[in-house]
Amino acid sequence: MNMIIRKRLFSLLAMLVVMILTCNAAETATSILDKAAEKVKMSKSLNASYTITADGHKQNGTLTISGDRFTISSPQISSWYDGKTQWTYSTQTGEVNITEPTPEELQQVNPFAIINSFRKLYKATLLKSPSTEKRIKLTALKQKNDIKNVVLTLSASTLYPTSIELTLSNRRVVTINIKSVSTGNALPVSDFRFDSKKYQGIPVVDLR
Repeated sequence: MNMIIRKRLFSLLAMLVVMILTCNAAETATSILDKAAEKVKMSKSLNASYTITADGHKQNGTLTISGDRFTISSPQISSWYDGKTQWTYSTQTGEVNITEPTPEELQQVNPFAIINSFRKLYKATLLKSPSTEKRIKLTALKQKNDIKNVVLTLSASTLYPTSIELTLSNRRVVTINIKSVSTGNALPVSDFRFDSKKYQGIPVVDLR
């Protein structure tokens, strides 16, 4: 093998190594979550069905998201959030509570909120996963956070979450399995606010 051929082969190998390293560097937990957050942000609205499992109990529900706003509907609880104020109706108490939730509180009811707030609250680490998934571990940056860590599983093809496992400060584990996600049209702000006309006679408690 003459010197010219050796140099060309060396150059080709060097280029391949650079390409592989560049691809691996691009595939980081942060870059994946940034893409996922951008996809959610660009959607006019999203509709998702899910199951929450905690303390051996399961609860099914549906979630509608538009930007920072969302509504939740389940047999036990209905909730509306307009980006600042949250109204929550519980069939168990028979009343509506008005609150202004913290980012952490929002993450426990809205699975997509974790994607949007990960940079401020968590350190993201990419985990090994099959080719159909992207698994990311989020570790709380502050010890006082109620959510200590999160294992977030995204679909590799859509970058929508399929599973979220929350470990709380009391070691309680809450798992959210997202069964389906679909896009929808733009929705008015009024859709994300409590409509007292539909719940006449229900007491409203302002906890703000």
